[in-house]
Amino acid sequence: MNSEQLVELVRGLVSVDARKREMVADIVCDWVGSCSRADGTVLAGVLSASASCESDPAALESQLHALLELGAGGLTDLESIAHLREINRREMAESLLEYVDDLLEER
Repeated sequence: MNSEQLVELVRGLVSVDARKREMVADIVCDWVGSCSRADGTVLAGVLSASASCESDPAALESQLHALLELGAGGLTDLESIAHLREINRREMAESLLEYVDDLLEER
């Protein structure tokens, strides 16, 4: 992945449009194999920060799934996903809480 592609992904992940955030998080899943460790750290940080304040359930699920894929590729660590600890667990669907728990326990 080159710097231009990384910046475009980051822009999409922080878009004001929830559908765009969801779509770009799905794209991240497809690009995991093209990510360097540095790219993965950047994307994981943006995804975890976005997930911590995401209001759209579909976008949130895609963000968490992308984080799981990055983790499976060895591209995350506890520090890069630390913003997940800021998620309001009382307002989250049980199925999505399982994603968060899996992510935080795997590190």
